Amino acid sequence: MNKYLLLIATLVFPFLSFGQKYQVNVIPKPKQVEILAGEFKFQANTKIFYHQSTYGKAVFLANLLRNATGYKFPMVVTDKAQSGINLLILNDSALAKEDYHLEITTSQVKIIAADTAGIFNGIQTFRQLLPVSIEKKSKIGAQWSVPAMQISDGPRFAWRGYMQDVSRTFYSVQVMKKYLDVMALYKLNVLHLHLTDDQGWRIELKKHPELTTKKTTVFADKHEEPAERSGFYTQEQLRDLIQYAAARNITIVPEIDVPGHCWPIILTHPELGVNKKRTPEHVFPFLASWSYWGYQFTPNPLDPTKEEVYTFLDDVFTEVAALFPSTYIHFGGDEVVHRLWESEPHVQAFMKEKGFKKVNELQAYFVNRICKIIKEKGKKPIGWNDILDGGTALSRETAIMSWLGDEATKQAASQQFYTVATPTDYLYFDITQDDRNDGTMSDLAYGNINSLKRVYSLNPTAGLSPEEEKYVLGLQANQWTAIPQEVKDMNVQNFPRLLAVAEVGWTAQADRSFDDFNHRLDAHYPRLDALRIDYFTKGGYITGTWDPGKLENDAKTVEWDVTSKVYANGRVTAGFFYTKGKSFLKIKQVELLENGRVISVDNHEGLADTYRGTHKPKTYLYRMKVDHYKAKAKYTLRAIVSGTKGTDSYGNLTFSQSPYMPFVATQKIP
Repeated sequence: MNKYLLLIATLVFPFLSFGQKYQVNVIPKPKQVEILAGEFKFQANTKIFYHQSTYGKAVFLANLLRNATGYKFPMVVTDKAQSGINLLILNDSALAKEDYHLEITTSQVKIIAADTAGIFNGIQTFRQLLPVSIEKKSKIGAQWSVPAMQISDGPRFAWRGYMQDVSRTFYSVQVMKKYLDVMALYKLNVLHLHLTDDQGWRIELKKHPELTTKKTTVFADKHEEPAERSGFYTQEQLRDLIQYAAARNITIVPEIDVPGHCWPIILTHPELGVNKKRTPEHVFPFLASWSYWGYQFTPNPLDPTKEEVYTFLDDVFTEVAALFPSTYIHFGGDEVVHRLWESEPHVQAFMKEKGFKKVNELQAYFVNRICKIIKEKGKKPIGWNDILDGGTALSRETAIMSWLGDEATKQAASQQFYTVATPTDYLYFDITQDDRNDGTMSDLAYGNINSLKRVYSLNPTAGLSPEEEKYVLGLQANQWTAIPQEVKDMNVQNFPRLLAVAEVGWTAQADRSFDDFNHRLDAHYPRLDALRIDYFTKGGYITGTWDPGKLENDAKTVEWDVTSKVYANGRVTAGFFYTKGKSFLKIKQVELLENGRVISVDNHEGLADTYRGTHKPKTYLYRMKVDHYKAKAKYTLRAIVSGTKGTDSYGNLTFSQSPYMPFVATQKIP
């Protein structure tokens, strides 16, 4: 079937008839599905019957159904199944945590589970069985029905996570709530919030208000960053977000990254640093690190020899532990530049006093001190797998987030540490997913491609013994927002790859097939469209090309029609990605025109060459904006270009617009 016909069909029918069999396109794939005869039809008087403990889930379901159907769906508390929609708690040893059983007949819908998490998972499956138009916020005139079937289901892993870096780029509570909504739809149940890093401190602490002053939360004016990329969450906002997540079966795990990646602490408490490096006296975007420091890592980590460091961090983790109900608190522990410790005489004296032969032992000392602090708050510590280096005395209550190397998960599990698999070369979603020259905002310093198929191919327990497998909590995708800063760019990096993560975390390895997943995925693009979520498509942001025929030996003006790429008020990024030829491309000026009139200009001089790193400016990228979008206007990109060594040059012109208001319009659905 033609892909686009399939997408249109799924707007009305989330399952298609092949012969006499329904294709159930649920993601993640359920354990068991049995199609029955008939269908359940919604009526104006259909009721939702719920066990008293599932009231919140019943409200969620009722709100989901009411908008598009126009029906009232009155809610009735009961312990017995009746004609209508039923949410039933059953004390059954066959139902593990988060398991559910969904039974749809001509007269009833029953979602049965041993806990409210299972009920909620069943609701999400039921939601996916409904037409995509159920996501509408206004009434749709239609007959609503679901085929009769039975589904028995439950997760493979308890930790099915997504990490959002809100330090390098800050995102509003509204953006994070949207992400929680979509995570819930696909049964992802852990949101790891990377709240602090060199680029900003994003959590209010009552005892230390200095950590959320302008110099620690707002990018310096010279960097001309949009205002919404700076800021912090108040404790009230975080409580609201935590409650919102909990209602969707999602736990928020906070991360306070120490002893490296903590420039905001150094700015406000320079006495806690290991040396005297204290410039610049403000936070700044990640890509500016090289211009300030000569490399990306903190030049002044916390001093592990000072007791006042641990007193300060005790204050920090006291408030964090009181705010977040999660079992775990993440303390980072990664990418500490050890030579900055080793070069200090007082640190060398401390190591000698403690009998430390290697700096790794000093790191282990710091890690153990932090783990003790966190455990004293009634929480379990978790850190990046850097903390295993030299940490033979590390408490086994400390969990490991395994990101470095193919053997990281096994390294942790073989030592009986509980671990979350999050390997860079599968699950770092700031990494390119298809073509390094397609203009998507990915970190091109990485040479690998984390394609959808590669993500799906991950087996978090591969190579582990049955005993080691017991220590794998699950898996997690990570979105580092140094480069994909715009919400649209972040979405394109995350989707549909997050759906693959959801299935890897939920569905048994033996029951997974990429071809089958990819087939079911076609039915989910319309749902992402309905939710106004951009996602990756082949070709990325490629809008045009250049070749020798477009160039001359001297500077020449070249134009590309970008009308189809402009659809709202928003920021624009145009890119010139050299792909081959004897000559690179020089760019002198780039203009965006509306009906032949210039509306935005970026006049810096750039070079399209082979450079794809992060340690110097990407001059081949141009920034513009549209402030007064006209739906029927023609939009043109115009550039003055020339070859560096003649006209033998080829490349891609990429163009992407990011609306000022996220999740309102997408390129596909303006």
